[in-house]
Amino acid sequence: MTTERRPEVVDYKLPTIALVGRVNVGKSSLFNCIMEHKQAIVSDIPGTTRTRNIGNFTWRGVQSRVVDAGGLTFDENEEFEKDILNQTEKAIAEADVVLFVVDIQDGLLPQERAIAKLLHKLKIPVLLVGNKVDSPKERPLVHEADWLKLGYGEPIPVSAANGVGVGDLLDDVYKLFNKAKRRPKKVTIVPQIRVAILGKPNVGKSTLLNQIAGEEIVIASPIAHTTRETFNLLVKWNEHVINFLDTAGIRRKAHVDEGLEKIGVSQSISHMEETDVVMLLIDATEPVSNQEKILASLIDEKRRSVILVVNKWDLVEDHSEENRKEFVKTLYGMYPHLQHAEIVFISALTGFRVHQLYDVIVAAFEARHKIIDAMTMDTFMVELLKKHPPKRGGGNLPPKIYGVKQLATDPPYFQISIRAKSILAKSYVKFVERSIREHFGFVGTPISLYTKKTKQ
Repeated sequence: MTTERRPEVVDYKLPTIALVGRVNVGKSSLFNCIMEHKQAIVSDIPGTTRTRNIGNFTWRGVQSRVVDAGGLTFDENEEFEKDILNQTEKAIAEADVVLFVVDIQDGLLPQERAIAKLLHKLKIPVLLVGNKVDSPKERPLVHEADWLKLGYGEPIPVSAANGVGVGDLLDDVYKLFNKAKRRPKKVTIVPQIRVAILGKPNVGKSTLLNQIAGEEIVIASPIAHTTRETFNLLVKWNEHVINFLDTAGIRRKAHVDEGLEKIGVSQSISHMEETDVVMLLIDATEPVSNQEKILASLIDEKRRSVILVVNKWDLVEDHSEENRKEFVKTLYGMYPHLQHAEIVFISALTGFRVHQLYDVIVAAFEARHKIIDAMTMDTFMVELLKKHPPKRGGGNLPPKIYGVKQLATDPPYFQISIRAKSILAKSYVKFVERSIREHFGFVGTPISLYTKKTKQ
């Protein structure tokens, strides 16, 4: 890892619940139930959750934190089992209370005995939770004698699917929190810059997130679609709080498998729509693919601010300034609709120039919310029209611009008032857009202009 300056990971010092259990017991469903929204992907496929899901939730008017670790199999041949166990151990290390989740309908399985052996080494409280008590007929199953072999008494019955018993469970957890070093509290959430990390599989999104955090918080692997769910990382850079979202790699639609990958891709696009800035990662060692062009078009369509992040620059043989400029020229040629994008060359693996991203993110966010007052805009337009008056673009009368005013932000939106019965050439509108961007510094941010005919 590099010694370059990193942002500070935001820690509200909240008491933490860790959800631990084997695969398919419903931990992700319980996580979503506690969070009161669908953050984790829920499916019947074993190993759906690989990296920890982390979220702050509110109960009884105060906030705490919940961590959903991946499901354990204790099968060394299982893909990512070692990584998932590592993620589980990290979740336990951060916890004040562990919820050991079992499937009440399946009964006791050997994996639960192995998990119990692991948990008995802890010095923090563990509550045994019997999930999938979805109707009264399942409730007697919590009294099965086998559960006592785990050493935690009878399971607390809940149904993550319909929420039954979850409130009582949280009340039990909060009683234990009252004895912990960290206590639930009201948290003032400061405004955040929301940043989505987007790209095709294996471009280095998870590696970048780990580099930003300074530790392995998500599983990074050369296996396509390792990341299935969106992971949030909250950091502070100077006075700004940035919320990074690591998303599932997006492949061409024809190559996307039905099921988990399709859900993960859909979740990635949905989260992208909720962000301020998108970092589109591009592999410097591979030609720009059609899929990246589609992603770029999607970013433009959703009017997100954008940074083109050229990753793996350390693996390129020619690091000359001439080659870098040629690469920039090629990218702008590939993405003609993202001419406003900033381009940053990095290595997520070594940390090379990753620190440059944070100031660019802040600049793009501030540009997205920038307001140009009427007097400043009028002064700018008077000078622009003196040097570059519009040429006749059709219509009955030559075009005349009466003024330009800003109507909105996020993203910035401008209106050009022109003489009635005249037409302003599209090329000139584009010229005005570029001039406004360059003069006022709309870094990495799309701005929209439209013409309105006015009688004066």
